[in-house]
Amino acid sequence: MSEHQGAPLHTYVFVRADLPLADQVVQVGHACLEAGRRFEQPPTLGHVVVLSVPSQRELLSATARVRMAGIRCLVFSDPDLSILRQETAACSEPVSADDRRVFRRFSMWRAPRAG
Repeated sequence: MSEHQGAPLHTYVFVRADLPLADQVVQVGHACLEAGRRFEQPPTLGHVVVLSVPSQRELLSATARVRMAGIRCLVFSDPDLSILRQETAACSEPVSADDRRVFRRFSMWRAPRAG
């Protein structure tokens, strides 16, 4: 994807809310690093938007929806977690303003409230 009329690009990261908080942070980093290796990067720094999904099933559903819209999305599985072979996070390629609409239906990530 390329920049649209000079507007910055956005990269969207999905992370599972059912993981412990520390694991969520790590999984976002892993997914971004892997996507950075796979997808062409824009010449200027854009924005990263972190989104939350409640489970592995919802993560796979979200990435399928994004891919159906023609946006590439890398799904990450962390072999170091005890939930081996489960997808933990996903990262989109950088997208322009026109493609951002696909992500509007998803919830922004929020830190769990201390209880």
